[in-house]
Amino acid sequence: MRKNASFIAIFFFVAVLLYMLSRKEFSPIPADEKHVNVTVKERCLDCHAKDKESPLKKEHPPKDQCFECHKRAKK
Repeated sequence: MRKNASFIAIFFFVAVLLYMLSRKEFSPIPADEKHVNVTVKERCLDCHAKDKESPLKKEHPPKDQCFECHKRAKK
């Protein structure tokens, strides 16, 4: 019985640890005039593509999934 309790405790510890490590905070889409009508990734790349006014960093993950990570800022 003691082995089962230890196993369950370790299992839950690892599950909680993995959950905490998987949570990432992403910067929201600003609630300003520039971003108010941005609803598709192509509009993001108008400013955030390479050689544009605010290019993404090289280590930024896939550039075609903007709205999967970034959500609208609350007003």
